[in-house]
Amino acid sequence: IALVHLWLTAKWLVRRRCSEVRPGICAQMNEPVSVIVPCYLPNEEDTIFATIEHLMTQLEHSGPLTLFVVYNTTKKLPSEMTLQAWDGKTYPSGRTLRVLEAIGSRSKAENLNYVLRQVCDKFVALYDADHRPDAASLQLMMRSLLERRCPAVQGSTYIRNPNSLLACLVDAEFFVTHFIYFPAMQQLSGTAYFGGSNALWQTEVLRQYSFDPSMHTEDVDLSARVILDQHCIHFLPTARSGELAPAGAVALGNQRLRWFVGWEQVTHKYYCRVWSSRLSVWRKLGFCYMFHLRWLLLLAALMGAVINPVITSPFVYPLPTWSVAIQSCVYIAVTLYVFVAALAICKVIWHNRSRPSMWAWVALFFTLGW
Repeated sequence: IALVHLWLTAKWLVRRRCSEVRPGICAQMNEPVSVIVPCYLPNEEDTIFATIEHLMTQLEHSGPLTLFVVYNTTKKLPSEMTLQAWDGKTYPSGRTLRVLEAIGSRSKAENLNYVLRQVCDKFVALYDADHRPDAASLQLMMRSLLERRCPAVQGSTYIRNPNSLLACLVDAEFFVTHFIYFPAMQQLSGTAYFGGSNALWQTEVLRQYSFDPSMHTEDVDLSARVILDQHCIHFLPTARSGELAPAGAVALGNQRLRWFVGWEQVTHKYYCRVWSSRLSVWRKLGFCYMFHLRWLLLLAALMGAVINPVITSPFVYPLPTWSVAIQSCVYIAVTLYVFVAALAICKVIWHNRSRPSMWAWVALFFTLGW
């Protein structure tokens, strides 16, 4: 990760001096965009109305914008009548709200598949019901998608209500993941992956693949199919969106368990298909880096962050008693780790100037070797 970020930093410096906007992009930035917000109404009736107002009044886009709120529910609620009454509501700058009920739907995947048939615009953005994207995030993703001519751009997320210890810890983890780990993964694998929310897609590509309701992580499954068909997804951490923190430790555990099961499910589903795909050798290795090698990477992280410090501590086998070769490896690893930590702290200071407390949480993240 450290070596990749050294390379990315050098490349950024070169591009900064030589950067120029490709002709025609400015005109395409005004293209109509559809925004989709899937919603399970019994759980999200307290947040959906504020999300609608935020997207329609705070999200920057110079062209027409249609917001599709597609919901499913297991029972009739007073909020459903209010939501239906908002269908067709118009806002300034050519913005329109559409409210659709996905009758018979039992999942987010089925909601999305239902509404994608209604979308006519060339580009479509997806947000979860609790998301509050930063004002410029959609424009940043649009520019990146047009410049790179890729089918999708994935933004980053942060916790917008860091008012508890758990929320602050998750917020720090999100920042390091999105600004340090994911850019390195993208460089090594040649692509990013779709995270389910805060992403901009070419509508035809997304509609072509659709979502599989049988998967625990339908977004990761769709990403795997898109990547295996030689498409590239670009990750753009500066396009940020805030989401609510998990309600508690149990909710966090359930969320991470679903992610874990979902990634395992996708890995097993495409375990062999990658080798028969038309991907280049480098892209096949990159796919394996994202999926097949996850356990090996977790083991390496455990060795580096927990086992090695214990073994080489003064109370077990002090580092000076080891061979010069092993000492050199440890010193190099520590130096690179400190570089990554320093880079993360610089990034969090730059992107969170108004939240000094966030700087301390990221520093704690690396101090404890999360």
